[in-house]
Amino acid sequence: MRDEPATPDTPPQPDPLAVALSRLDPAPHGFDRDALLFAAGRESKLRLVNLWRVIAALAMVLAVVFATLYFTRSAKNDGPDRPAPRGAQR
Repeated sequence: MRDEPATPDTPPQPDPLAVALSRLDPAPHGFDRDALLFAAGRESKLRLVNLWRVIAALAMVLAVVFATLYFTRSAKNDGPDRPAPRGAQR
């Protein structure tokens, strides 16, 4: 013979939390994976674009400074006068 525990005639009361949760309707998750991936890509691209904009701005400033110094320099030659070659004098 088996020794089985005695079972009561009435089932146990259900857990009140389980009953309350079973009455709830699932809410829409509101998670749009594609929108999040596009937003992340846009943010990373924006950082890269900003980096290139800073580099381009620095290069432009350097070019303007170089051009200003080159075109506003003195036309006067401070070096020693060199004699003309012998064959050029007549």
